[in-house]
Amino acid sequence: MLFVKSFSVIFVFIILFSISFQGCSSIAAKHDSQSLPVIESSPLHAQEKAHAYFCAGYFSLLDRDWENAAANFEKAIQLDRSSGRIMQHLATCYFQLGKNEKSIDYLEKLAKIKPNEFSVHYTLATLYETVGKYREAIEEYEYARQCKTTKLDHVFLADTLYRLANLYMQEGMMEKGIECYKSMFDMKLVSEPAKIYYEIGQKYFEKNDTKKALEYFLKVKEADPKLSFASFYLTLCYDALHDYDNAIKEAKVFLEKEPDNWVMRLALSEIYEKTNNESQQSEEIKKIEEILKKNIDAGSKNSKEYFLLCQIYRNQRKIDKAIAVVENMKLIPLDKETIRDIHFLLANLYYEDKRFDRVEEELQMALKLDPDFHEANNFLGYLFVENNRNLDEAIQLINKALKAQPRNGAYLDSLGWAYYKKAQVEGRHDYLIKALQKLLEAVQFLEEPDIYDHIGDVHYSLGNWDEAVNAWRKAQDLYKKMFNQEVQIENITTKLEKLKRLISVEETGSKVIKKRIEVKSGIQP
Repeated sequence: MLFVKSFSVIFVFIILFSISFQGCSSIAAKHDSQSLPVIESSPLHAQEKAHAYFCAGYFSLLDRDWENAAANFEKAIQLDRSSGRIMQHLATCYFQLGKNEKSIDYLEKLAKIKPNEFSVHYTLATLYETVGKYREAIEEYEYARQCKTTKLDHVFLADTLYRLANLYMQEGMMEKGIECYKSMFDMKLVSEPAKIYYEIGQKYFEKNDTKKALEYFLKVKEADPKLSFASFYLTLCYDALHDYDNAIKEAKVFLEKEPDNWVMRLALSEIYEKTNNESQQSEEIKKIEEILKKNIDAGSKNSKEYFLLCQIYRNQRKIDKAIAVVENMKLIPLDKETIRDIHFLLANLYYEDKRFDRVEEELQMALKLDPDFHEANNFLGYLFVENNRNLDEAIQLINKALKAQPRNGAYLDSLGWAYYKKAQVEGRHDYLIKALQKLLEAVQFLEEPDIYDHIGDVHYSLGNWDEAVNAWRKAQDLYKKMFNQEVQIENITTKLEKLKRLISVEETGSKVIKKRIEVKSGIQP
C-alpha cells in the first residue's frame, strides 16, 4: 500500500522533456515529408545543420514517430555534442522505442552536463530501477535528493525518497531505508503517517525481523486505529513471537471488521492448535469451511480457496468431497502450473482412496504438462515399484526425480526399493547390494520409519538378520510416535516375531550339529 502515488517512468519523461524550443517556428510552417532532404543539400554551418536536424526530429517526436525522431536527433548530436536538449530528446525517443540502455547512456551524459539538475538524476534513477540496476538507482536517487528543488518538485522528491527507502530495504539496508522515510516526515512530505509505518513494518516482516515489524505495526495502530490491516500483521507478529494471547486478541479485532476473511481464521486456527485449544480450533475450521463453500458456490476464481477446502475435507477423511472440490476447480481459468498441480493432488487423493488406476492416469497427465515435475516422476515410479510392474521404467522415472533433487531422502528410498523389487524378480544379489546402498544413503537425509522398514527387508534378504532386527526395531519405534500407524506397527511386529523364530531354530540346529560332531569325534562333554 503506497502513501504517495509512484509515478511511471513515462510520466517522468513527459515532465522532464516538456520544453518549449526556440528556432523551430520557421520550419513549422513548412513541416512535411518534403522538407527533410533539403537538410542534406543545404550549405549550412554545423550549428545551423544541427538546429535543422533538431527541428526535424522535434516534429517527428510530436507525431510520435520515434524512429525518425531518434535518427534526426542522432545527426544533430554528431554536430553539437554538448547539447543537453538533444540528449534529453534522444533519451525520450530510445525509451519509447524500448531501448532502455541507449536511453540510460544519454541520461548519463546529460547528468555530467547538468550535475545539479534534480529531474535528470531522478529520471536516470527511475530508469536504472526499471532495468534492475538497483545500486546505480540508489546512487542517482541520492544525487537527486541533494539537488535544489522547487515546490513543483516536491511531489517528485517524495517519490524519490519513497523509492529510495524501498530500494535500501530491498538491498537489506533497513536503517538507511528508515532514514529516508524519516526525511519525508521531517520535510512534511507525508500526510498519512500510518501508511508509512505500515510500509516499514511490512519490510521488516519480509526480512523476518519480527520484533521490529511489531514495533512499527503498533505505530500504525496508534496513528490510525481504524486500519484493520494493522491487526492482521500484529496477529502474525505476536504468533511468530509466541505471544499467543495477544495474537488471539488482535485476530479477533480484525475478524470483528472482516468476519469472512478465511486467511485470518486459518491463522487463528493454527494458533489454537499451538495452544492445544482443540474446541476453538475445530470451530474456526468449521467457519473456514463454511466461508470457502459459500465463495466457491458463488463462483470463486481463487484457486487457493479450492485447495484449502480440499485440504479440510482430506483432513476429515472425506476423500470423495475433496475430489469433488478439485474436479470443480477445473472449471475456473487456471494457468498451466496450477492445472499440473491439480492432477498431482488428484493422484494423491485417489491413492488414499485406493483407486490406483486413477492415480496413474492423473500422474501421467501431470507429467504430460511438465515432464520434469520431479514429485510426479518419483510418485509414478514408486507406484510401479509397489505393484511390481514396469520396474525399469520406474528406475528411470525415479532417477529423473533425483536429478532434480539428488539429496532427497524420499526419492533415494524409492530408488533403493525399486532395486530391491528388481532383485526379487531377477534373483540378482548385486541389486540387493545396490538397494541397501541407496536406502542407507536415504536415511542420512530423512529419518522415516518406512525407510528403516525397507532397510530391514533388504538386510533380511541378504541374510544379515541382526541388522534386520535393528532396522525393524528402529522403524517400530518411529511408527509408535506417529498417529494412526497401527497397521504398520503390526506388520513390523510380525516380521520381528518371524525372524526371532528363525534365529531360534537356527541356534537350536547349530547346537544339535555341534553335539553330533562332538559325539563322532569322541569328545566328552
